[in-house]
Amino acid sequence: MNEIQKYWFLYLTIFMDGLILCLISIPRIIYIAKKRKLFDVPDNKRKIHVTITPNIGGMGIFFGYIITIALFIKPELFPQLHFIIASSFILFLTGLYDDLASVSPTIKFVAQIVAAMVTVYFGDIHINSLYGIFGIYELPHYAAIAFSIVGCVFVTNAFNLIDGIDGLAGSIGLLASLLLGLCLATSGSIDGAGAACVAFGLAGATVGFLRYNIAPARIFMGDTGSLFTGFNISILAILCVNSYHPNSMLHAVVHSEKGILVVALSILFVPVFDSFRVFINRARKGISPFKADRTHLHHLLLDAGFSHSETVAILITSNVLLITVVLYMQDENPNIAIAYLLAVSLTLFSLLYYTRKKRLARNKMMFEKNSSLAKTFENNQAANGHILSPTEK
Repeated sequence: MNEIQKYWFLYLTIFMDGLILCLISIPRIIYIAKKRKLFDVPDNKRKIHVTITPNIGGMGIFFGYIITIALFIKPELFPQLHFIIASSFILFLTGLYDDLASVSPTIKFVAQIVAAMVTVYFGDIHINSLYGIFGIYELPHYAAIAFSIVGCVFVTNAFNLIDGIDGLAGSIGLLASLLLGLCLATSGSIDGAGAACVAFGLAGATVGFLRYNIAPARIFMGDTGSLFTGFNISILAILCVNSYHPNSMLHAVVHSEKGILVVALSILFVPVFDSFRVFINRARKGISPFKADRTHLHHLLLDAGFSHSETVAILITSNVLLITVVLYMQDENPNIAIAYLLAVSLTLFSLLYYTRKKRLARNKMMFEKNSSLAKTFENNQAANGHILSPTEK
């Protein structure tokens, strides 16, 4: 077996191991959660689900992922792995505590910064150049560290915030981890091969989780899973950019270092665009960017009349479309590629907003019409001497 075949066999083994471990663990987590009453209770304000559902499904993803990469990735293949494991453990514990007892946004934010610092600063995993985006090329060392920490924290929050309907965060996480894993596996470097193992381990565990999270969900990911998943994907994106080599297999699809940077951004663009839009909207209204509401893309799609599964399919398809646009535009100036990315995103959002507004207006008109008909019927009954009983009403 040659070197390339050996690595692809390792990737498949890691993917299947993460998948099987998660498939085995999730039913037991559901059983324990129901027995101990560890539920996400629906409310009338923001949460969409109407049944009491366990919300610690991230435990299954975490254990499937962490056990797999600890078993199969040798230190010489990926020397920085222990930093990623340490950061993941910090965010896993923070998310688990929040799902079970609730913690303030400040504590979660501090935990995300600490986790990012462990991997970015001590693990020396950071973006070194923006390759001409906004006219910026090489970054000074501490500027690169600060920029990478901020980026990791933002992407971590973005995945946390899109975990609002059945199957969405898991599906977006699966798409990102698989695509980043493929880019890393074909990047032509040993570091890329090690990082690809991490990506495929996460992808396998996520598939196992989605078996129980696709609508109607039997368990939710919760902050237990969304925080460490978002963080790992942000780190994989950085490693993907840093591992690119022009003589690799990846070069046939992505033609340059600036190309891999905008491709990595496009892979993360749906959660990043949604979170940035929501943060700006909340700041404009003078409220905390961490205050929960119903203004995310998935809420707008549900209001437009789409089901959970249809909403997930639309957002995944949109993400793939954005990646395709960037692959087509990658040889242009990176600022032009990002401008096209934003233009397509804003066009899709405008169509969604118009569809939602039209549907809500139609629903309001139908409600007012039905109310008017009911009132007319009651008046006619009263005029004819028939007083309606409570049961008749």
